[in-house]
Amino acid sequence: MTDQSSVEHESELTALLNDYHQRYPEAESPASYMMGFGPEQLCAILRNADGREIVFSYPDLEQGVLDVCAYRCNETLKEGTSGNPITLQELLYARGLPRQDKTVKLVRHRDASGELDLHDLYRNHRSAFLDYQRQQGNPVFDKCEFIVACLGEAGSRSRFVGVFQVLGIERRTEEHLYYNLVEVPGFDDLKERVIFDWGRAALSWHQWLRPEAGKTVLEIQPKPFSQPFTDYLDFTLSFAELAQLVTSQSPRDEWYRMLSATAGVYLILDQSSGRQYVGSASGTEGIWGRWRDYVTTGGHGGNVELVKLLAADTQHSRHFQFTVLMTLPKTMTQREVVKREQLYMKKLGSRAHGLN
Repeated sequence: MTDQSSVEHESELTALLNDYHQRYPEAESPASYMMGFGPEQLCAILRNADGREIVFSYPDLEQGVLDVCAYRCNETLKEGTSGNPITLQELLYARGLPRQDKTVKLVRHRDASGELDLHDLYRNHRSAFLDYQRQQGNPVFDKCEFIVACLGEAGSRSRFVGVFQVLGIERRTEEHLYYNLVEVPGFDDLKERVIFDWGRAALSWHQWLRPEAGKTVLEIQPKPFSQPFTDYLDFTLSFAELAQLVTSQSPRDEWYRMLSATAGVYLILDQSSGRQYVGSASGTEGIWGRWRDYVTTGGHGGNVELVKLLAADTQHSRHFQFTVLMTLPKTMTQREVVKREQLYMKKLGSRAHGLN
């Protein structure tokens, strides 16, 4: 962005914010929540509001902060206004993607056979996803300089996952072309967060990204949790990490899928004192459902001793560390699960010397 363009957007942003604050003097300022975006994106969001109040949120929580928040507009339009949606092009061009026609291809990865989980491949097996992307049966990337990659979701919904420069073909076989694709920096704050409408041609997995044919942004979601899931007994999570995990995952993500698939016994360590709390989880959402309760209650989950700690210091949950001690089948009754919980309490002395 040139200095002149930056000044113009700053000026427009000031005018838009002044108008917004006059309309909604009690509302939170968009600028306080969307600092992860520059003036051009803030302008686009305010223009898109078109007389509506902007509501910022985490999924399942009251509010969001900085780049881990999502936003929506209240749906009642002012009389005489019309929609002016933010587009994928606006977000990408503001970060340096070339605007020329027939320079950039939009690519939507979706496995129609159902044999590949491309979301899992992208998040947890990145090198395999990149190999999948660069291997093509036809010369579909020959005439473009960049590709904008996304993952196909329900209907025509598409999730942006990165911009890649096309540096030619590395090798050929009888069946495939292998392109040299290098990821372009500068788009990390949008990756996995921006959901846009691919359009009517959902069966076509690639198309030119034309400046004049805007791809409507449907959502800007919270920033996804970056730590990959490997094994139930192979991680610890701080409360801040758990909160980010719970508020950023969708039902098809690996952490949600694995933690909701099992009952179990877990441990909360108060790192400030060394005291431990042993808990158990059962029910339809297993460990995920129980740990989500800790996030929605600010850290205590309804446990008496943890409630006391947070009553004395509302930020005490910053000392909590969560880990799984034992996984159990979800077919076990709650009574059976609690027996295992009580065994670990005895082993670790968490009744006599801990937080149980």
